[in-house]
Amino acid sequence: MSDRLRFGVIGCGEIAAETCRGMAASPHTAIAMLMDLRPEVSRDLADFYGVPSTTDVDEVLASPEVDAVYIATPHDTHVSLGIRAAQAGKHVLIEKPIATDLAGADALIAACRAGGVSLGVAFYAQVDASLAAARQIVRAGVLGEIIAVRLSCLADKPETYWHGGYTQRVQTDWRTSKVRAGGGVLMMNVIHDLNTVRWVTGLEVHRVYAEYGTLATPVDVEDTIAVVLRYDNHGIGMIQAGSALRGGEHQDARGPRIYGTRGQMILDSKPSIYLQEPWEGMSLGDWGRVPFSGPTADREQIVSRFATAVLAGEPPPCTGEDGRAALEIVLAAYRSGELGRPTELPLQS
Repeated sequence: MSDRLRFGVIGCGEIAAETCRGMAASPHTAIAMLMDLRPEVSRDLADFYGVPSTTDVDEVLASPEVDAVYIATPHDTHVSLGIRAAQAGKHVLIEKPIATDLAGADALIAACRAGGVSLGVAFYAQVDASLAAARQIVRAGVLGEIIAVRLSCLADKPETYWHGGYTQRVQTDWRTSKVRAGGGVLMMNVIHDLNTVRWVTGLEVHRVYAEYGTLATPVDVEDTIAVVLRYDNHGIGMIQAGSALRGGEHQDARGPRIYGTRGQMILDSKPSIYLQEPWEGMSLGDWGRVPFSGPTADREQIVSRFATAVLAGEPPPCTGEDGRAALEIVLAAYRSGELGRPTELPLQS
């Protein structure tokens, strides 16, 4: 293996194009090969980065020039592609969600363990310096006991999103399908914040109650959902999310909110904190910024931190188990909504 982790990129849609820019920018990664079932989708990236492309995943997995694969395909293909990569001895960095069900997540984690390869999930929180600082503050008890969490995703996705994403790079309808996508706004968007809150606070969800529906969009997945979470410390979480909320978030502050007995924190790109007891010279009763040093998360950080961990023989910053934990909360919410009653975690099959 070289001093860079050489990636085969499987799936060359909009998020992959952004990730390729990160791979090219990082001193720890290189693009070795691109793969997409539609040759026209990978062609522009192949020309731009001067690397080979293929429509055959087996060609990627057989290449001695590929150390790891980055999987950015429709959600229902993540597990099968990840298992094949692990069996071929390739490390796996996969887009969220890790799978569309827990059996698939467990199978992928087991395959990577059996193959002696690393499995990482492309969440942002674990590679963000600002959230690392927030994590240290929260876990030091500066906010006091965590009593509440609020997550919101107030989106107004255009109709074109469902067949072409935000960039319209690839025309496809997989996002509209519950079978293929696994879910709507909760699975596609809020899962990031569920991972963030879990990583920052260390709290685990043990009960979920949800109501959801497809109320304003001609798709199979939910476009409106409300969820109540009960954490293992007895704190209460609330999720309000939608993909067809006209006007979007407007003036609502972005980022999860964590409420403690001594203060509050908003986990946006530059986390804010409000305290009622002295800490690090901050004024009481005023909002201030969480001090931090280092880069905030982007696609370069996601691939670079995964690569440096693999090259050093260390676990990736966001593991397969982390991806499974966030997925389990999402699936518990869906089960609760289907049954019309609270659902306990861990989920029973």
